[in-house]
Amino acid sequence: MRPIALLAACFLGALAALPAFAQRATLPPPGPIEHINGNLYKIFGGGGNTLVFVQKDGVVLVDTKLPGNGQAIFEQVRTVTDKPITTIINTHNHPDHVGSTDFFREKFPNVQVIAQENTKKWVESNPQYKPDVVPNVTYQDRMTIGKGDDRVELYYFGVAHTDGDAFVVIPAAHALFLGDVMAWNMAPLIDPPTGGSVIALPDALEKAAATVNGVDTVIEGHGNVNTWEGYLRFARFNRALLNAARAAYKRGDPPGAAVTELRRVPEFAPLLGTSLLPGLEYGNTPLSRAHMNVNVAYQQLSGETVTTNFGAPLPATAKHQGSDAKDTAAPGLVRLVPLTEN
Repeated sequence: MRPIALLAACFLGALAALPAFAQRATLPPPGPIEHINGNLYKIFGGGGNTLVFVQKDGVVLVDTKLPGNGQAIFEQVRTVTDKPITTIINTHNHPDHVGSTDFFREKFPNVQVIAQENTKKWVESNPQYKPDVVPNVTYQDRMTIGKGDDRVELYYFGVAHTDGDAFVVIPAAHALFLGDVMAWNMAPLIDPPTGGSVIALPDALEKAAATVNGVDTVIEGHGNVNTWEGYLRFARFNRALLNAARAAYKRGDPPGAAVTELRRVPEFAPLLGTSLLPGLEYGNTPLSRAHMNVNVAYQQLSGETVTTNFGAPLPATAKHQGSDAKDTAAPGLVRLVPLTEN
């Protein structure tokens, strides 16, 4: 049996190395399309959220979930419009966000597939992807698509979840979509093999806050619709996490001390819950995710190879104390069942 659709290629080695997390679970399938504002919609499930923006002459999709979800996405789009899919935007390179792009390339051969140039690099270098998943249009720092109420603004604010994360603004809907930079309302998973960094993340979030105007709705890469104030709190939280990690590392304290400091701040309580989130049960609790990112920060601050971004304990070294394994233990990450096998 050969799996052909998994949450993210980068998860496989990490999960294999974590037998304590070898529970099995499936992702929820794509759900019914949800209206956000104006001509903007989202589709939850089957991987990351898919954003649907209906323009005058066509439809923009942002992210296409795991492989095998193209038909389900298309059927949901058809409940609100019969216009063709003209543009696909990839927020980053992971399979749960780009996996069904080839379905739309086959159905709409002239569709533009747009991504930040680093994202195209990672997609091209991954042999698991079909050629039609590779973006055919790239941008470096900023790109505008369409005019007037059809306008979409793409930004790149630097390294965050990966080194190619797109921040997607829909001005007519006063909305921002930012993929896995903010996936649920908790510390994001960081993917160092594709350039992600806990240390760089707050800078990217703060640059976005200082640059983007007119947003009151923020759509998370997995999960919910948030507010601009929720986004600003998220940015403050990630800066505070890094600052607490730096201070604890400098003092020679274990990484758990940094999370203890975060838990003393009342406004951060919603980002430090102890329950698994519906639809993201494989992603550990918000509190555990904070511990993960402090562990990653310790390894990045010490110049070590990152081994902790999927929940493995931080091993003690000559440069720092290790972490308590319970901080990131079950009910944490679970091994995903392939959506299809042959």
